[in-house]
Amino acid sequence: MAAGHILNDESEALRREILAVLPYGQDWLVTPHQLLGGGTPEERILAGDVEGVRNLLISILYIGAV
Repeated sequence: MAAGHILNDESEALRREILAVLPYGQDWLVTPHQLLGGGTPEERILAGDVEGVRNLLISILYIGAV
């Protein structure tokens, strides 16, 4: 399996997770965030930083960081 395909699967899974767990997940995906260097979560996902966005999501869900 190609690396790009795996990344695409991970990206889609992360988007689905965000939409499922955040009340305004669609808005959150396109809102710049300071902890992502001022980029949006969607921009970071497209850039391949799935792990960084997932870590931020975990922080929001479990620690309460916004």
